Amino acid sequence: MFSVHKLQQTLPRLYGWLPRMLSPGRALPPLHAYFEVTYRCNLRCDMCHFLELIEETETGRRWGEEISPDQIKRAIDDLPRFTVITFTGGEAFLKPGFMDVLRYAARRNKVHVITNGTALTPDLCAELIQLRPKHWFAPGLFYVGVSLEGMQTTHDRVAQIPGSFEKTRRGLQELVRRRNGKRFPLVHLTCVIKKENVRERELVSLYEMADALGVNVCNFVLNNPAVYKHAKGFASEVDLRQAAPPVESIDPELLRGQLARLLEAGREGACAVRFSPNGVTPEEIVRYYSGQSDYRNYVCRAAWSKVGVSAYGDVFICPHQKLGELDEHNGGVPWNMPVIGAFRRRMKAQKIFPGCLGCCQSEFTGQRKKNH
Repeated sequence: MFSVHKLQQTLPRLYGWLPRMLSPGRALPPLHAYFEVTYRCNLRCDMCHFLELIEETETGRRWGEEISPDQIKRAIDDLPRFTVITFTGGEAFLKPGFMDVLRYAARRNKVHVITNGTALTPDLCAELIQLRPKHWFAPGLFYVGVSLEGMQTTHDRVAQIPGSFEKTRRGLQELVRRRNGKRFPLVHLTCVIKKENVRERELVSLYEMADALGVNVCNFVLNNPAVYKHAKGFASEVDLRQAAPPVESIDPELLRGQLARLLEAGREGACAVRFSPNGVTPEEIVRYYSGQSDYRNYVCRAAWSKVGVSAYGDVFICPHQKLGELDEHNGGVPWNMPVIGAFRRRMKAQKIFPGCLGCCQSEFTGQRKKNH
């Protein structure tokens, strides 16, 4: 059976293979582009990479300094039509004019939106369904991702906003209902594996809820404690040669048992269970939360297939590696610049850096054999 997840795993690997082997400093046009359209957000999830930036944006009312919908459209025009576009935030639906951007992108590219789900009103859900592609190869809104960090008490505590779980659950339910049996948009629920939701044994409960609602995929991701400093005019301040920040530990036996039950539920349900980063196994997840993961068991190929744009128009190839700015390139997306050529060559030589451990753009390749 055709699997979007398998395609997401293999296509970037194949697409970047030839330039990575023959001319590692350069790459074909980006296969996947991420737009952080705003740093406004109505939640305050305690593990969010952008929490500090969201607080600065909201308290300082700085969203007026973010790039405009027209600037985002110009950047989209600079991308090939085969590029998959992901819109995220902050909360993307809080950006004034975002629906106009979404409609524009959906007419020419395959589009994916990530949201906390609280804005999914009946009217918005109806409009999102209208943006769906009519078949696999057509442009349109083909994927919607909704974040939930556990069941009601846990999620509201993590999001730091009472009532947010129920608002998101209703929005998710409405989106699937409005789809009315149509294939698109596919819907994925994303949950960060945290001490709270494992301790309360809520990973399986969350999956069962999603399966009952008709969600296509439940994606459980590693908690990456890195902070993304994408403030206006940001420069790369993180030395990726330094070890990643430590993650909060989780009891290994409790976590192992939860993951086993989660996989069992996935075999019985219609909703697929996925773990992120790509390729990561339950045993590797247990090692990660026990402080025993080795970054050398991962590889990063993102520099040859993916590009990101911040809400201030900064362009990056890695959350910590700035390429340039949209304004420096007539509103277009810089891609094969000398600075990124040097970064790609270093990445190919090293495969990955110590500071990359836990990043969702990496790929787990298997545990290295230790020398005795």
